[in-house]
Amino acid sequence: MKFITEMELRDLYKTAPFTTYALEPDTKITPGARQFLVDRRVTLVQPQPIDSKETDMDQSNQRQENWCILRLRRKMECLESLFLLIAAELLHSGAAALSEEVQALGKCFRNIKSAEREQLTPDNIQFWGWSEEEIRKGSADLKIEISDFHLGLENGKELTLLNHLRASLREVEPAILEAYWDEHQQVCSRQDLIDKLYLSVNILCMMMWKCLGGQKWKR
Repeated sequence: MKFITEMELRDLYKTAPFTTYALEPDTKITPGARQFLVDRRVTLVQPQPIDSKETDMDQSNQRQENWCILRLRRKMECLESLFLLIAAELLHSGAAALSEEVQALGKCFRNIKSAEREQLTPDNIQFWGWSEEEIRKGSADLKIEISDFHLGLENGKELTLLNHLRASLREVEPAILEAYWDEHQQVCSRQDLIDKLYLSVNILCMMMWKCLGGQKWKR
């Protein structure tokens, strides 16, 4: 099953605004994506129901859920290693301060990973001495798009590495939705993991903004 996220809709809407959005069969829309459509008065068209014969799919569904959780955990393990790889690359490139920030953010992600595996609530994220609310306010309306133009900048390597890490973090959201989607409630039962993931993405955006010469935020 595929999940349409708010980030995907934002990118699509930015490319070509639309007034109607039709879901494909076997496709779900996240609460954040649904609110995005509501805010822009976009009509959501649900897929036509497919012939619903009563079949015994419990075991099949359970196997599917197990595979989804395994896929999520493997993706998280890969991302954890990516934090270390990028931190090492930055360190050996002379960006020691930025490398330390990436390592600190990697520890925050490690807590998200552990919370999923142990079925616990993840710890609150603090970064640069900021609370979660301060991070949200500091990153509000902060939109950064990295292209080949940035490769020629003095710190182009740092920007592209952070951008790769940000894109990889975003890939985890659909995996969480796939593994923890509650079909009856039409919500994700581990929305807390996604919320922390979004905060991590916001922190990366702020790091990238600093690399582009953005001014330091005030609380």
